Amino acid sequence: MLYFKTITFPDDVTQHQIETALRKSAIKKTTVLDFQKSVIDVNRDKDFLGFESKKSLSFTRTKTSLEFMLPKLIINLPKDELATSYKIRLSAVPFTICLILSMGILTAFVGLLKGTYIFEEMSPVFVGAMLFFLLLMLELKITNARIVKSINNSV
Repeated sequence: MLYFKTITFPDDVTQHQIETALRKSAIKKTTVLDFQKSVIDVNRDKDFLGFESKKSLSFTRTKTSLEFMLPKLIINLPKDELATSYKIRLSAVPFTICLILSMGILTAFVGLLKGTYIFEEMSPVFVGAMLFFLLLMLELKITNARIVKSINNSV
């Protein structure tokens, strides 16, 4: 998968501390998080769903039913003790939506270059892309805030 953001650990926090903090605030899952339902309305004492593989830990933020429209982000934390950052990517469904929107925008630019571009036909693609981008930025802010909260509660 394509990781679109890498976040470096704060200077005073180690990989082990972040791993411990996220594990404490996560519900352990036994399958990959891409297709796991992350909407949980009851028992909201855990902020993340977690999955452990051989090389890394993956987390996704649990959401309420009001937040279901936000794209699901997967946080990948390497198990390597010397790691200094974690990576964030879109899960499979939002990644597919992003790919479709990108292809629509690319098609619009090709049409613009050829002179066959009709704004009224392509405006839904641009509006959809803008909406998706805004929802993605909101989800990034919420997820980063939850990670910081978990670290502060643990350290």
